[in-house]
Amino acid sequence: MYHGYRKGIYMLPCDEQEQDRLDIFHKLFTVARVSDGLIYAPHPTNGRFLDLGCGTGIWAIDVANKYPEAFVVGVDLAPIQPPNHPRNCDFYAPFDFESLWALGEDSWDLIHMQMGSGSVASWPNLYRRVYSHLRPGAWFEQVEIDFEPRCDDRSLEGLAIRQWYQLLKQATEETMRPVAHSSRETIRNLQEAGFTEIDHQMVGLPLNPWHQDEHERRVARWYNLAVSESIETMSLAPFSRVFGWPLERIKQIAADVKSEAFNKEIHTYNILHIYQARKPLAN
Repeated sequence: MYHGYRKGIYMLPCDEQEQDRLDIFHKLFTVARVSDGLIYAPHPTNGRFLDLGCGTGIWAIDVANKYPEAFVVGVDLAPIQPPNHPRNCDFYAPFDFESLWALGEDSWDLIHMQMGSGSVASWPNLYRRVYSHLRPGAWFEQVEIDFEPRCDDRSLEGLAIRQWYQLLKQATEETMRPVAHSSRETIRNLQEAGFTEIDHQMVGLPLNPWHQDEHERRVARWYNLAVSESIETMSLAPFSRVFGWPLERIKQIAADVKSEAFNKEIHTYNILHIYQARKPLAN
């Protein structure tokens, strides 16, 4: 099942499997960052927090439960958030954050976004809108995965996962919402929007638990689960709509990538990028 609002814009489904996938990634991010913290940028405990592309609402609900004096709003194209949620939490859906906002400029203490790559046509426009809606001195926090496969040996050569990523990159570029992530472009766009004190952290996400370090192995187990649940759903719309692939061909490349994901002889990983950027205090 795909989004009915602004049909065709977003290339991922919004069915139950996709909702489970989003929640798995949320858990992965907390594990990968060696903390169960939900917000890493400075923030008040009684502030106004906005979550862009909130998905199932899991981050917004967790923040609302942690900070009962705060007010948390999540926005998303799909109304897939639970009807029962904390009283200090609300959801606006369907809501297209690439269209004009009526959310109050200069009024938010923190704006949060995770896994936006592939759903944004113009990052400069989005960052300018985020900037205008933050209070002076408030922060924007963004979490993204660069899905380009990497390895520090030669175990990637000739693999389906490398071909799969290049195809996904090409397809999403043609639909004007690229899944490819560039930290250099992100930092430049944040700076040009007016943000200062930009912090950028990178965390490795092993595709399977080949690493000797126990923390890396725990991260890998969660990431392996997330990727295994994601490959086919991430491929269906781009490969069928852009390349005209039949379902059987999409399922085959997805199965090949999943098989490689479980092979501990393949030492591939992706990069998790975490950004925090501040709107300067007013003069």
